[in-house]
Amino acid sequence: MKPLTESEMRSLVTLLDDEDEASVSLIRSEIIKVGEPMLPFLDEYRASCAAGVAGLIESIKLDLRFQRLKDAFEKLAAQPDPDLEEGAFLLCRFGYPQVNPLVYREWLDRVAADVRKALPSDPDAYSTMQQLNIRLFQDLAFSGNEEDYYDPDNSFLNRVIEARRGIPVTLSVLYLLIAVRLGMPVHGVGTPGHFLVGFTEPRGSTFFIDPFHRGKLMNSQDVRRMLVRTGYDFRPEFLTPVSSRETIIRMMRNLIAVYHKTGAAARAEKLGVLAETMLRGPRSGPT
Repeated sequence: MKPLTESEMRSLVTLLDDEDEASVSLIRSEIIKVGEPMLPFLDEYRASCAAGVAGLIESIKLDLRFQRLKDAFEKLAAQPDPDLEEGAFLLCRFGYPQVNPLVYREWLDRVAADVRKALPSDPDAYSTMQQLNIRLFQDLAFSGNEEDYYDPDNSFLNRVIEARRGIPVTLSVLYLLIAVRLGMPVHGVGTPGHFLVGFTEPRGSTFFIDPFHRGKLMNSQDVRRMLVRTGYDFRPEFLTPVSSRETIIRMMRNLIAVYHKTGAAARAEKLGVLAETMLRGPRSGPT
């Protein structure tokens, strides 16, 4: 199919004011097929169209942005080991379509650089962890948002960075992204109900960091007690590292649950489509 010219795209958008619903439905389908290049022309017409058409244009723009985001998630899901940072910022685009990840990546870089400056010339991993905890939880005062736990913003990394509040999984992802920049031996730990960060010492033993509670350090018995206290039966596999794919899906499912809890069923359904994309993983080729 030959791409539409700018004049043709502009004309196509103006047909949305047709009084015939079937015609409008057809025009909408054509705009969706063209995709992202239609956005500037939708915005242009939005400024002068009748009030009744404005809502339709906004709905079409949402569909176009969702399709673009779905394409990005499909590309990420096709990777055998999806990049956690990329996945976290793609999820930000679900709530904040205009977000600029570069701004927040640079912030992560700066925090890591601040931690390095405070370290001795030849630090060990434990000293680095302690200094990161000081920077995040004392200097910057990051902590769990216990006052408004079910605010959707707790699931978007850009808003967590801005507000310095979040839920266990997003605060743990924030911690992991900075820790990786510092070369720390860390991994995500998907304990039910409360995501943690695992830290493996050079001797091979592992303890756990709870970013929701300002970097509280825990051993396996502490984690067991936490789970039992919150109504979960403890299983040793709860303490094993989780993949970046599992972490991204955990973030998405948490947000889906929040949307259901707050009555945003339509948003939950759309995000569920993206979560299924991540869950399917890479598709194998012909054998």
